[in-house]
Amino acid sequence: MSEKNSRHLKPRRRTNPEMEVSILNRILNFVLSCGWRDYNDFSQELAHKIANLKPRNQEELRALLLAFKSPFFQLNHISKITFSERFLELAILDILKREITLGPLTFIDIFKETGTISVEEGKTLVKLIASLDERVIQDAIQDALRDLNATNQTERAHDSVLEVSDREHPTIIIEGVPISLSPVVKGYKSVAGKTVTLEDVMHQIIRAYNRTNPDYILLVLAKNPADSLISEYVQYGKSVGNEYLVVLCDPVNLARFLRARKII
Repeated sequence: MSEKNSRHLKPRRRTNPEMEVSILNRILNFVLSCGWRDYNDFSQELAHKIANLKPRNQEELRALLLAFKSPFFQLNHISKITFSERFLELAILDILKREITLGPLTFIDIFKETGTISVEEGKTLVKLIASLDERVIQDAIQDALRDLNATNQTERAHDSVLEVSDREHPTIIIEGVPISLSPVVKGYKSVAGKTVTLEDVMHQIIRAYNRTNPDYILLVLAKNPADSLISEYVQYGKSVGNEYLVVLCDPVNLARFLRARKII
């Protein structure tokens, strides 16, 4: 399948009665704390609507609220617009996000500029990344995340033993869904062997997952992965409930990304 037609992030959503109860409790507490009466089971009906439609962002939630029909608003003498603005301050989306099962994600889904450079050209450029310092790759990833308006972007003078990953826990929006990442970068000179093995990266993967619990770990390699590495990190992902946890960027895609950003 061509990259143009590759499958982008498509969160698969499931129905969870406990989630609806959590939403109901939050709405009901909100309504009562504002001194309003819960006419016609307003809180229950709204919770059911939100749980079924599962808005992915504030804009979708606002649209749902403005379209929601109930005598609640008139009987409590409050406009939908005023109610919506106050309601959006609740962390309803946090409850919904916990119920999203994330599907496979690719490096190009995140950094779309990579796709502007052909695979063939990428293969010819791979030799250029062998001489790059790992920090150059880290900085290129950070700048690209900044271009995506990612959270938690800071400059570091040097790597530290206290860091969780190479660029700690940024969050970006992909197809309306907030996605948190923990990038792990392995430069060509950072690995002694001819390929990257599980032993070379597993400690960073585990540390990044345990400390920040990201949706995805972005594994960027300047050397090819060992034959067993992919199956091994997929097994680790399954053990923590997300078989798609690790998103791989191999040397060819890394070269394409760096060329697109005019690094090589």
